[in-house]
Amino acid sequence: MAKSEVKWGAMLSYILTIFSSVYGLIIMPFVLGTIGESEYGVYKTIGAMTATISVMELGLGGTMQRFLAQYRVQREEQKCYNFSAMCMIQAAILSTFMLVIGGCLFFTLDSTYGATFTSQELFRAKQIFLVLVWYVALHIFENVFFGIIAGYNKFIFSNTLKLLALIFKILLYFIILPIFKNAFAIVTISLVIEILIIAIEYFYVRNRLNHRIKLYFWDKAVFVESLSYTLLLFIQSLLIQFNGNVDNIVIGAFIGTASVTVYSFAIQIYNMYEHCSTSISGVILPSLTNLIYGGATSKDLENVVVKYGRVQWAILGAALGGFICFGQEFFYLWLGDGFEDCYYLSLILMIPVTFPLIVNTCLAILKVKKLLKFRTIAMAYSVVINIVLTVVGTRIWGYWAAAIGTAISTLIGSVISLNLYYRIKLKMNMFKIYFRIMHRITLCIVITCIVSLIISPHIIGGWGAFLIKAILFILVYSILMIAFGLNKQEKSRILERKSKT
Repeated sequence: MAKSEVKWGAMLSYILTIFSSVYGLIIMPFVLGTIGESEYGVYKTIGAMTATISVMELGLGGTMQRFLAQYRVQREEQKCYNFSAMCMIQAAILSTFMLVIGGCLFFTLDSTYGATFTSQELFRAKQIFLVLVWYVALHIFENVFFGIIAGYNKFIFSNTLKLLALIFKILLYFIILPIFKNAFAIVTISLVIEILIIAIEYFYVRNRLNHRIKLYFWDKAVFVESLSYTLLLFIQSLLIQFNGNVDNIVIGAFIGTASVTVYSFAIQIYNMYEHCSTSISGVILPSLTNLIYGGATSKDLENVVVKYGRVQWAILGAALGGFICFGQEFFYLWLGDGFEDCYYLSLILMIPVTFPLIVNTCLAILKVKKLLKFRTIAMAYSVVINIVLTVVGTRIWGYWAAAIGTAISTLIGSVISLNLYYRIKLKMNMFKIYFRIMHRITLCIVITCIVSLIISPHIIGGWGAFLIKAILFILVYSILMIAFGLNKQEKSRILERKSKT
């Protein structure tokens, strides 16, 4: 059952990624056209600012998932209930703290954006900020409930719920935005859906999992152990939020909302690219917990990294190759004139992050082994580099400096530093792992790109021609993968699954 949950959970996660892509590619241009560039720029700027508040959740959701998985392996039911109650108490305290901090930040909006926002934009920014602060304060409870569900390996339910919530959000956009043409309606929709998700997850945990959130006693030893783990997750979340949002914040403060709008679409493609990889890594932590607590060796873990890494590279490599071939045409068809820079900004962001993404199973291993300290340090100095390059460079080179700063910080913190740590601490040969992951698949990607670039000039037109090129790309790539890219074990697994169905 656990394997089925991981397999179908990952598949639903990919479907969710596809729907998220539809949301980004179709709905957001619809939103931009409906509310206008000014409202959209305010929405993205304030969204980036309030996202930094959400890091105060201290990584409770990840901690809940990690420790609940451990207790279930050890068959300690009472500890499961007690620990979830301890996390819920912490969530209530942190949620209150978020509201207080949000209230303080609200009074800084005039001084922060008064010089670049008009009076109308500033008024809308304050409205959006208040709603989003409540959203992030409630989201911490949703994270704890999700951690409980994930700790039980119930990824089918959790990802189905996310998928339905996204579909519901898209429908509400089409219904409500033509009537209320402003960004305030967007954040209100998100807040209402978040409340519904929390209610559904609570009833699922209570009635279907029969999980009791009950405090038997305050386990000081477990609290201290989990707190150190949680604090490291918190710091990492803080750094990720800064790294992901500092660009829009700085661009909005130094240049204006129009540049934020351009850069945000490049970030959107970058985020979609990242999600293609996290679809797998997000569902394997409980399985890795079983494996590691069962006495897995470094060689066993290396094989797991390669197994999932090849799937991730097969998807990410094809996505990157396809974007290189057709990205410029895509942005023109999607957004029209004025967004040509998005293609190059996206590539600057996407290429360096590919390397840590295809081995992000290693991050799950670090979480299970509670080895998060070095990653936190590496992320800290890489974020400092990004902030310095972005703040200094944006004044001179605009959003190009922001993209390059993010790329350089990724190479230093997530590629060079972490790969050295995996080699030293986990005893993994990372060069060998990358070679095994990319073996054969890379050649299939390169050949597919060459064929596509040869054929592409002969297929001219709008979205119809673009769709034909995309289908041909997928067809050529699939044939090459079946004929050459997949190894014997991968082919046998596919045939085995087909025979079972």
